[in-house]
Amino acid sequence: MKDAVYCRAMESLCRQSAAFRPLDSWRLLAEAEMWHHRALEEITPRAVDCSSIRPTDVVVRTESTSIQATTSARRAQAI
Repeated sequence: MKDAVYCRAMESLCRQSAAFRPLDSWRLLAEAEMWHHRALEEITPRAVDCSSIRPTDVVVRTESTSIQATTSARRAQAI
């Protein structure tokens, strides 16, 4: 993750430098684009790993937990 943060920082630095150095802006913007793609390469494998969990699994677990908690609370009030 540190590599992705570093790539984003370098991208930002290149873009800021391009704003203050108009004669070199074409080169700096190209370098910023390169850093942007490197950051995406760092992030993509992590995103694929996280997408293996289906959103419906998480919702079902959450709903069943809240239903169980509500049922337990009602039982406690009835007693």
